[in-house]
Amino acid sequence: MRFKAQILNIIVCVGTAVALLSCGGGSKSSDDVQLMDQTDSLSYVIGMNIGYNIIKMDSTARPDAIIKGIHDALKSKELMSVDDARTLFLSYMNYETYERTRLYEEQYLSDLASGDNKVVRTRTGLTYKVEALGDMNNMLNNDRDTVAITYRATRLSGEEVDLAANRDEKLRTAVNKLIPGLKEGVKLVGQGGKITLWVPSSLAYGSIGNEEKGIKANEMLRYEVEIVEVKRRR
Repeated sequence: MRFKAQILNIIVCVGTAVALLSCGGGSKSSDDVQLMDQTDSLSYVIGMNIGYNIIKMDSTARPDAIIKGIHDALKSKELMSVDDARTLFLSYMNYETYERTRLYEEQYLSDLASGDNKVVRTRTGLTYKVEALGDMNNMLNNDRDTVAITYRATRLSGEEVDLAANRDEKLRTAVNKLIPGLKEGVKLVGQGGKITLWVPSSLAYGSIGNEEKGIKANEMLRYEVEIVEVKRRR
């Protein structure tokens, strides 16, 4: 849904800009435009809105290239075909955006681990800090085991997410129903144990996110988890 929304934003932005240009809005350099009346002011506000939407999609976008794309489309002198443009855009959204996110997460977690010798990273990228070991003779060892946990999930900024339920109450579930980062993390301490997890987006909700829980696409999360009860499958 978020990906479709981004596509829709692009269509709305470009469509509005094309409409303005076709009415004469592209006849002057932007530096020469003055806000002489209400129509000019309203047009400027529309332009600001387009700019804000573009920044949300990609703050590195270059205004001159955007304007050239609009002009070339109006004159049917595009530098690439529609199919090539679609392929490039989908490649960017599906890979390059993810790659930038991955590199940011890698740097953040590396800095975190280097600054605290109690912070450990696993080969999957999950990063954790044991707050209390709990009963190490009563640990989860099978994805079909059942666990009761309480947890608090936040963004790296500290803002709480996962607001769909009150997590002061126990969440009881089979381990295999948890997201990958939690599934791995709850096995690291025993019943009664407490652990802090930094879960990369690839081990959380990925490029889709979870709108119901308030989790954005490609978002790394921090979980404070307590293992309340362990029930092993017999």
